[in-house]
Amino acid sequence: MNRRQNFAIVALFALLAGLSVWLQFGLLARPGGAAAGAAGDRPDYYIEGFVSTGIDRLGEQYRVSAERLTHYPRGARALLHRPYIVQYRNQGAPRHIYADSGWLYDNRAEVQLSGNVRVVENASGDLGGAVATARTMTVRLGEGRR
Repeated sequence: MNRRQNFAIVALFALLAGLSVWLQFGLLARPGGAAAGAAGDRPDYYIEGFVSTGIDRLGEQYRVSAERLTHYPRGARALLHRPYIVQYRNQGAPRHIYADSGWLYDNRAEVQLSGNVRVVENASGDLGGAVATARTMTVRLGEGRR
């Protein structure tokens, strides 16, 4: 055998040894590893007919409702099916926001909406109404008052 063949055989064995180590430690599920992470992505509870109201010293500030809330413990977030948000303001009619779905995070400071987002303002006010549409929108819940 010549030097090239010897080098090729040694390189092949080194590659096989490296592959064995990678299979042993990289792909096999470890406790608390990838297999445990998948369990954390499962919902831990559901709420049908969900309603949450934010109140400050002036009274009702906002109301978030949804046909269904699915809570996920990992990331402390909840998926809202057909969310409807009403933001009350000091002056003027409330702002109404509709969407197909949305994510409400544990801090409850904002909702990320997606799918046929529609915002309706002053629909019943003296100043006429305005409607805006979007594919996605982030609503900061405590900022409806002016």
